[in-house]
Amino acid sequence: MGSLIKAYAVLFVRSWNPDYDGTVSGVSPRRWLVMAGFWPLFLLVQAVNGLGLLLDHLLFPDFRRVRVREPLFVVGVPRSGTTFLHRLLAADDKRFTTTALWELIFAPSVTQRCLWRGAGRLDALFGRPLGRAFQWLERRLLGGLDDVHETGLRDPEEDYLALLPVLGCFLLVLAVPDPRLWRLTYADRDLPAAEKQRLMAAYRRFVQRHLYFHGDHLTFLSKNPSFTPFMATLAAAFPDARFIGCLRNPTAAVPSQINSIVIGARVFDGRDTAAYWREGFLAMLDYYYRHLLEQLERLPPERQALSVMETLAAEPRATVEGFYRRFGMTPSPAYQARLAAEDERARRYRSGHHYSLESLGVAPERLRATFGWVYEKFSYPLPGVEHE
Repeated sequence: MGSLIKAYAVLFVRSWNPDYDGTVSGVSPRRWLVMAGFWPLFLLVQAVNGLGLLLDHLLFPDFRRVRVREPLFVVGVPRSGTTFLHRLLAADDKRFTTTALWELIFAPSVTQRCLWRGAGRLDALFGRPLGRAFQWLERRLLGGLDDVHETGLRDPEEDYLALLPVLGCFLLVLAVPDPRLWRLTYADRDLPAAEKQRLMAAYRRFVQRHLYFHGDHLTFLSKNPSFTPFMATLAAAFPDARFIGCLRNPTAAVPSQINSIVIGARVFDGRDTAAYWREGFLAMLDYYYRHLLEQLERLPPERQALSVMETLAAEPRATVEGFYRRFGMTPSPAYQARLAAEDERARRYRSGHHYSLESLGVAPERLRATFGWVYEKFSYPLPGVEHE
């Protein structure tokens, strides 16, 4: 606990005027203003959630006895269809249970979930005035993110937020661009064994709480690209876990991810930090592609599968059914009907996201130099090269 408090203190001090590895000079009044609001709110939420987690040991101690059986982890390169696949699988709600955004932010504990469920039932008796107010606030706060990552409080969401209290969530790097958080992107390689053990213990407790509340007869479904560098650690912590690794043509995945991170970074800092994020994420994504494929190859066939976004987007039903066969599962008739409907939507879908490599500072030559082996392995067309 003492080391965690010290780590929080270090991040707090460094958050006000980070130097971005010497790539940015001056000060940012916007960062000072944002940090002045961020830290009180962040620490308040962590304190409330921490109290809920402590109360679980008094009020619901049996959660620690829940067995986590064959969890399914959707990992992979960011912007490679992980969200799409996650929500496709989560639709099989008779088999899987997954985390919603509201649970991750406001109710990681069983105690909090029970309180919110009780409040929701009481609100329903009076025509849902609080529910409607929350829906309005949700759209005001989250609607602006739709072009980057469409989400809502009740939507399935990445469970890396569960590791925020123990500083295991890489997303925090936007607020505090510090090497301690960047290490999480090379976790299997760079984190000390004790650090991995601490994070996995906290994560297991979170999964146990989730299954205790939603039903331990269900299979826990996790979607988290930030778990890609944790694949070996997760496979050891959950020996019967299964993994679906997602990847995509780097020409689409890399600028898409850099675009989303630069947008997020602008919220926290008024300076031009694009070069810092571009270099950091190019190196990170190179590691993700390599680590993903290396770790999938080390797992037995019945514990791993690869999802290529170009195939998933064009043929979602066939892709998901292939995963089910590989893992020895049979989709129900109701779920097959949902997959058929998704196939129909896929035929009509046209993406509205287009990113210029040059505008994001990613030259085609840089992409070819960094990810050339990916283009070759998956026969993707090289960027900036004319093909007849």
